[in-house]
Amino acid sequence: MKRIISLTALIAAGAVATAGMALAESDDAKEMTMFSEAQIDIQEALAVALDGMDAKIASIEFESEDGKAVYEAVAFAPDGTMTEILIDANAGTVIAQDPYMDDNEEDDDNG
Repeated sequence: MKRIISLTALIAAGAVATAGMALAESDDAKEMTMFSEAQIDIQEALAVALDGMDAKIASIEFESEDGKAVYEAVAFAPDGTMTEILIDANAGTVIAQDPYMDDNEEDDDNG
């Protein structure tokens, strides 16, 4: 009886993992579609991020945030401060600008 229960649990876990992978692939496909349809490219997003700032871009990436196509840039100023800049990938405007927090700092704040 134990063997049947274990096999059933294993099959159920496999089904959940497969569904999770399909969902992740679906999200990736949606993000790729949003990227290909974005009205500004990464070079334009860099220019928008740096407009009016005395800084260098440390990183920039395309993301889907709350269903909206955005570029997320991290700027590094001469005084050592880092700023996260969110740019609308279709309008080409800054929609948010906040002090940068790396993933570890965000996790510490949430837990």
